Amino acid sequence: MNKEIHQRFKEICRKNEWKCTPQRLAVYDFIYENYTHPDVDVVWGKVKAILPSVARESIYRILNEFAAHGLIHRLDHIDHARYDGQIGPHGHFLCTHCGEIQDFPFSDTAGVPNNDQFGDIEHLELRLTGICKHCRKQEPQHSEKQP
Repeated sequence: MNKEIHQRFKEICRKNEWKCTPQRLAVYDFIYENYTHPDVDVVWGKVKAILPSVARESIYRILNEFAAHGLIHRLDHIDHARYDGQIGPHGHFLCTHCGEIQDFPFSDTAGVPNNDQFGDIEHLELRLTGICKHCRKQEPQHSEKQP
């Protein structure tokens, strides 16, 4: 475990008045700078390798706690909840064939309403769906489609 990540997490716990438990720390360590958009089962598997007695429900609760406090984003309405450790502005491309999620930079918010129009905007997400390059190569009929 990286000492810098551990120190950063201790500060987050102090700020949020959380106990710095081994379970929370292991989840944070796995999801911090993780670009794979893991679901709860993937996170649970990685944490369980370190902490064999950890329950899936604990991991689910911790992930949702992190999402509620803005440490990660929860991506719903895919196949099941996935979690994104990258909270800066970016978009997602979801392959409708294999389910892979890829990040892409997105910073142009020119057409986005401001807080005066709707209220306090807490999260902006741009989600594109389609067939990824890998799946398109596997199935030639997809390569003929144009956006």
